[in-house]
Amino acid sequence: MADCPNSKVPSKDEVAMQQLRELILGKNQEFVKQVIQDNAREMVSEVVIEAIHDRQNRNDDFSKMLTPVVQKSVETSVNQQSEQFVGYLYPLVGRLVRKSVTSFLSEFLEKTNVLIENSLTFKGIKWRFKAWQSGVSFSQYVASQTFIFKVEQVLLIHRETGILLNSVAQSVHESADGDLVSAMLTAINDFVSDSFNPQQESPEQNLEVIKTEDFSLVIKRGPKLLLVAAVTGNIPQDISTKFQITNEYIHKLYAKEIANFNGDTMVFEPATQQLQDCLVAKMHPEALKKKNKKPIMAIGLVIILLVGFGFLGFHNYQQNQLVARIAQIGQQPGIVTRKVERTGWQDIALSILRDPDAIEVEKWLTEQSIDASKILLLEKQYLSLEASLIKTRLKTILAKYPQIEVDWQQKIPVLTGSLPNVQRLALATKIHAIPGLTYAEELISGIKAEELATINKDNPEILMALFEINKANIDSTQVEFEKGQSALNEKAKDQLRTFASYLRTTIELSKKLGLNVGLIIMGASDSSGSINYNKSLSQKRALIVRQFLVEEGIEGQYLNAIGLGVVENAASGSGLRKVIFNIINFKND
Repeated sequence: MADCPNSKVPSKDEVAMQQLRELILGKNQEFVKQVIQDNAREMVSEVVIEAIHDRQNRNDDFSKMLTPVVQKSVETSVNQQSEQFVGYLYPLVGRLVRKSVTSFLSEFLEKTNVLIENSLTFKGIKWRFKAWQSGVSFSQYVASQTFIFKVEQVLLIHRETGILLNSVAQSVHESADGDLVSAMLTAINDFVSDSFNPQQESPEQNLEVIKTEDFSLVIKRGPKLLLVAAVTGNIPQDISTKFQITNEYIHKLYAKEIANFNGDTMVFEPATQQLQDCLVAKMHPEALKKKNKKPIMAIGLVIILLVGFGFLGFHNYQQNQLVARIAQIGQQPGIVTRKVERTGWQDIALSILRDPDAIEVEKWLTEQSIDASKILLLEKQYLSLEASLIKTRLKTILAKYPQIEVDWQQKIPVLTGSLPNVQRLALATKIHAIPGLTYAEELISGIKAEELATINKDNPEILMALFEINKANIDSTQVEFEKGQSALNEKAKDQLRTFASYLRTTIELSKKLGLNVGLIIMGASDSSGSINYNKSLSQKRALIVRQFLVEEGIEGQYLNAIGLGVVENAASGSGLRKVIFNIINFKND
């Protein structure tokens, strides 16, 4: 105490009180600290919500500080527990996708309407010319005329190194290369500082604004950082001040990171929130009014396009329906449709096979109320063996013989009446000549011959009629084979024995008439095998038939066998597995 004459000596009461405090609170208040530590959780839980609420009411610093922390926590959780997050987010994905697509389409349609509205007007043409003069895109020029000002992009740059720390933009697709802009600004600023600062004592010269015809770069400087904003239009002072305040706030918020900066820009990613607050814009009053106007020209253009597509679709539908109607001609007897297709705006190409006795195409089109002038017809003839056409041919022949009555009620028509022998033979010849008619003898048997006893069998006219009858029987004969076979079955052998009788009679008649005759035996096959196999099979069938006829007494000099290969039968829809015959005759010199 002698060394400190001015120090106050505690009284006995003070000493006693200090001792009491140490007894109650403990030395250095260790008892109180222990109680607080033991009950800290309960104490904090009672006031933490109110404290956060009160702090947030003062300003939004708490949200700005908490946002990067939450973002980093979510990123870490997603990386470490991706499967769990997929499960959590799965129910929301559908709604999120639909909402995103809806938002994209709405924005796209709005931009399209603006561009169409401004493109199809005198003002739009003028703006296009101005955009061309300025060397910018039309959409950029429209934006400059729509907004009083618009902050397109904001960059945060480290002053000392010129490294781009962070950047944000209104549109990802339209943002400039931040690193390139950062390097350019650093170089320009160094140039200005070195070139326009003649006195070492004078303050350093720095750029505040870089202006171009279409936009301005507003530069706000801080001790360590540059905040650069790319602005279209005339930016007001309050927005420029906002940039400076944001720069100062980032300096304050990231003071430690700035002081320890070593080139790692990842630590400044949370500053995105502060930079995005600078992406502001203000539209022209005229543009705001136009937002409430309906894009009449755009709507009109859309209506015209819809009407045009509707007309094209309806015309296409009509033409397809017409093609389907025309294709029904193939259901007519004796007509096979090969191709029906559209060849132009209104023309339709029709390719058919038509039997001479089938209905004419022009007549059928008229009956169906189809304009024949729009049909490009390619018609080829063929011989149909359909029953209805055989009946038509028979009616045509019988129409020349009014004395013959026909009963069509039966499956096979019944002919009754009588004809002179020569006419009867001529009629028989014509009936036998009808292709596909297999009941010629039954038809002729009902017709009586007049003057049968007085007929001279050596009469050339009668002989020729008999020759034609036999010739017709021969030409209408067809011997069928099983698929892939060349051997004759019993039915075919019986058929060939009758055939040989007709052939012998025909040869005898030809001698009396002074004719030279020959029989062509033509083998055919279907398309079930290869080309070479089918050709060989058809030749074998023809040779087998020729050999059987020789064994039946027909001289080989009258017989000529050839293989036709595949012969398609349009009427039956399959190939011919047959041998067919044809008599050829000519007079002797």
